[in-house]
Parts: sequence; C-alpha cells; structure tokens
Amino acid sequence: MQGNPFPLHALSSTERAIIKAWARTAAFEIPAAGYMDGYVSQAAGPCAVVKTPDGTLLDSSTYVTVCAPSSAGKTPASRPFIEHRASAVAAHDASTLSAWQEHKGRMTAWQADYSGTERGISKRAAKGLPRDDALANRLIDLERNRPKAPPSPPRRLENFTYSAVIDQVELNRAIFVYSDEGRALLSQLDKTLAGLMCSSWSGVATSYSRKGTGVQLIQPAITTILPIQNLTLQEFFQTPTGKHFLNCGLAGRFLWYVVDESMVEPAPENRPAISEIAELQKFLDRGTHFFHEQVRLQETGWEGRKVLTLSSRACRAFENAERRVNSISREGMSDSERACLDKLPEQIIRHAARHHEFDDEDGPISPERIECAEEIALWSFDNFSRLINAGSQNLDKAHKDADRLFEFLFYELRVRDKIAQRVLRDEAFNIGLVSPMQFNTALGSLCRRDQVYVKDGYVNLIRPDDLVNVLGRGGIR
Repeated sequence: MQGNPFPLHALSSTERAIIKAWARTAAFEIPAAGYMDGYVSQAAGPCAVVKTPDGTLLDSSTYVTVCAPSSAGKTPASRPFIEHRASAVAAHDASTLSAWQEHKGRMTAWQADYSGTERGISKRAAKGLPRDDALANRLIDLERNRPKAPPSPPRRLENFTYSAVIDQVELNRAIFVYSDEGRALLSQLDKTLAGLMCSSWSGVATSYSRKGTGVQLIQPAITTILPIQNLTLQEFFQTPTGKHFLNCGLAGRFLWYVVDESMVEPAPENRPAISEIAELQKFLDRGTHFFHEQVRLQETGWEGRKVLTLSSRACRAFENAERRVNSISREGMSDSERACLDKLPEQIIRHAARHHEFDDEDGPISPERIECAEEIALWSFDNFSRLINAGSQNLDKAHKDADRLFEFLFYELRVRDKIAQRVLRDEAFNIGLVSPMQFNTALGSLCRRDQVYVKDGYVNLIRPDDLVNVLGRGGIR
C-alpha cells in the first residue's frame, strides 16, 4: 500500500493554517486532520441537522478512524482536543457541584417515598385487601414528579458498552466515544453495540426497557474517534467481531484517516508548542460554545436544533458528487467496500454541514463546502479500500516474520529461557527484520501465539512443556 497524502487544500483556511504551523511532516497531517474532524463532529454535529435536496433531515456527526503506525503521532495529535474538552467538562462539574449535591438529597428522599409506597401496595395485595386508591395515586404522582437533575454535560465514554450508552444518554444525548488505544474499544464491540452505532449514525431511535419504566426510545448523537495501528486493525478484521463490523455496514459510517508506514518520518525536534499556535487556540475555544449549546439543548429539547440547508448551487454540486460516486465501478469490490461507497454521499453532506456550522458561516451551505467534502470523502474511501485489500498481504508478511524470528530465537541463538529484548532486536537485524516496527510486529505476533512473553525488558520463551511459565501467567488454558 503506497502513501496517500491528505488533501490539505480541501480544508478551511483556518484548519490549513493550524496544520501547516503544527504538522511539519506529511504523516502527521493525517492524524491532525482526523482529530480536528472528530472535534468538529462531537462539538457541532449534535447541535445541527442538515436538510438534503430531497428534504431528508440528517445528523451531521460521524465516526472517525485515525489509523497509523505507532510512530506517526496519533497521541500528540489527539492531546489538545481531548484535554480541551476534558477541561470544559471539569469546569462545568465544578460550577454545578452544589446543585448535584442538592439533587442527590432530593433523590434519596424521593426513592424512599417511592419504595415505601410500593411496599404498602404489595403488603395489601399479599393480605388480599382491596386496592387502596390513595396509594396507587401517590405512586403515579411520584412517577410524574421525579426530581429533575441539574444540567449534565456531554461526556466522554471510555467504557463503551451498551448499558453505559443508555446511562449516559439519559443525562445528555450527545456522547463522545474515545480511548487512547482503539483496541480497547473494538474489544467491547459486540453485535448489540454495533447495531446501536449503526442506528445512531442513521438517526434511528433505539428501544430499551428497564424495570419500572417500560419500553423507552433513545436516539443518542454519538461521535466516535478510533485511534489504532494499521496491522492491529487488519488483524481485527479477520476476527468474527471484525467480520461483523465489516458486514453490518458499520465500516461505511466511519471516515478513514489512514497513514501508511511508507509515509512515516522521524518526529521533528522543532514542532511548536500548542500554546504558540493562535489559530488552534481559537479553534478549540469555538468548541466550547457548542459544549454549552449541547447542555442547553438537553434542557430545552433537541427539537430546537438548528436546521442547515444547501444553496441552489450547493444542491447542484451535491447532485454532481452523487453522480460521480455512483459512476465508480463496483466490479471486484468486497461487500464492505460497496457499503462504504454507498454511504459516501451522506458522508459528503454531513462533513460539509458540520464544518459550515462550526465555522459559523452565514446562510446556506456553499457549493465549495460540498466539493471539498467530496474530495475528503473520496480520499477516505480510497484509504479504506487500500486497507482492506492490503490486509491479507500484510498479515501474511507479519506471520512469516514471526516464524523467522522464532526459528532464529530457538535454533540459531539457542535460547531456552530468556533473552534481553534489546539484544534480540540487534540480532534480528541479521535476518532482515530491519525496522523497529517490523521487529515489534513479529514479536507481538509471537506473544499472541503464546510462544513468548515480554517482561522487564526480557523476551521469555514458552516451550510446550514449560508449565511453570504458563501457570505463572494465569494458569492452564
């Protein structure tokens, strides 16, 4: 897979200025652009919907994958956006602390009253006494007058489970899903959660039930940022959960910001401090406005969200974009590629809408916004297609490197216990594992096969009869 540089010219002037002042390398431009898009999505996305030329209302938030090798700068690119949002949540929590303490006291009294009323009704039923209308009406009155919670901010979910989404959406519909390591998010992605993500992105309400509440409908506005290494993601695609991720259409709901290993360069020493980039500080502060808007909408009702429209010229630009997307030959594509391609028109209009709203542009969405969004969406699809088609080749190469490393470790170096990882890395150079990434990938494969494990800077060999090491690492499996 060859490198696929990001189309910087498709960004707004502010975003281009930020990346040019910050990135220093072509590889770093991609995660920086991905996190900026994710920041815009979790800020402006829940606050506005966009009306398509056929009159359909679409949410403007999306899911973003930042896929890059370990040395490409995923974490540095994420830091200003994640930290700025965390500071907004912390400030809101501090300002509403006393209100939440009062609410907790009211809820304790309400729950005691509700439980006592329920017990009174149950006792009369157990004794065969007739229904007490006063108790029944009291229970109804309590249900109608449950203490109202103070305003709750949109929060970040790291423990991304179905029940966690249900709990959070009751406090604020806008949900931001992010973990520093995307593998942790993917490990929680069961079929129920994947279905919820598909429904949320498509604006379809999801039903759930709890004791005492009956069936309720929720419609969370989820933004997900998935940072992950290329090979880790390709290995995930081979698992049953990964295959479901591809086959259920969830992959098409992501934008794919992918850095190829061939693009990675040594990190520059002169990268400016975040505080020195004035455009970035203004960009982050713009997100604070939408943070407070999401708190307000949760209080007043999400029906009051802003409705964005396309200008007549933008409608024609969107129709042209749809025509170009539909003209792409689907022959030889996988089902997941076709599903991703089918979602591109919607990705285009969503991207244009959220960036139009975030940049506080007046009037309807311009045709230039649509054209730039089209270029980014097509670039994203190209990344996904390359990732899917290169996956099996990369995995085969990684498995062969792992086989070579184990044979070298066992037969050439004659290791029977352990060897310093630094020493093994130097020796592995002699069998063609030249780059640190190639060595680490091969070593990681051996660890996943339970042929070795790494501890305290040493690579420990696990032989089939090495019961001491196996038991020491969690027992017999």
